[in-house]
Amino acid sequence: MSNIFTIGDKYAAVIDGKTVKRSNRRALERMLKRTEPVQSIFEPVKSDFSVTQRFDFISKFVKLISKNRINSLIVTGSPGIGKTHTVNEILQESGLIEDTIGETGDYIAIKGHSTAKALYRLLWENNGKVIIFDDADSAFKDPISANLLKGALDSIPKRVISWHAEFSESEELPNRFEFTGRVVFISNLSIKDFPQALISRSFCVDLSLNMDEKIERIEHIFSKIKADRKTEVLNFIRSNKTKMKDLNVRMACNTLKLANSMDEWEDIALYSMTL
Repeated sequence: MSNIFTIGDKYAAVIDGKTVKRSNRRALERMLKRTEPVQSIFEPVKSDFSVTQRFDFISKFVKLISKNRINSLIVTGSPGIGKTHTVNEILQESGLIEDTIGETGDYIAIKGHSTAKALYRLLWENNGKVIIFDDADSAFKDPISANLLKGALDSIPKRVISWHAEFSESEELPNRFEFTGRVVFISNLSIKDFPQALISRSFCVDLSLNMDEKIERIEHIFSKIKADRKTEVLNFIRSNKTKMKDLNVRMACNTLKLANSMDEWEDIALYSMTL
């Protein structure tokens, strides 16, 4: 490496502002390599289909879910780009009501951790509804839970889910039942990291976006917003995209609010967006 020089009989290099000396050149090379800037582990390849097209695919699939034409949909990819918002919006436009605390509805959104037994109860108690697993990856990472979901997503005429274990006397759950609901998974994972057994049973849309595609999505969202300085903010994002670690729609919208709240907004926006 060109950053290595010699001091007497030692190899030396400047690491974190300090001169480090070693007798072994390879040891110094390894130290230098560990301090090099970390590159993005996964920068998705640009898809043959535009971001707008893929969001349109989600809308079409969710409409089929609402009409009970398909059993399941998997939506994966970059966080903060509107996956959850799109799914909920289309379900509501289709006339479905969300099941919330105090109000029974046609679909229910589940977030957070879930055990296999809790998942079985969830499928039973919400049988016939649309069940959305939103960033609830534990629902399929556990092997027992994954097997329950495979039964729920099957394409056979009767989807039977079984629990071959005893329940306590206080639990009024059957050991098997026919599942008639539909399932939507929303995950920040890439499609390549999603279980193949569930992918093979579902329709899928992957929104793992590279930086240019994220900007394309932000531009589309901005086109629907009534606000000043949209062009300025978009140009600002394009100029500084290589410095941003996690660009998303939420961040861009917050920057737009900032730009419309103060005159000298660029420095504070850049600081916030590159942390």
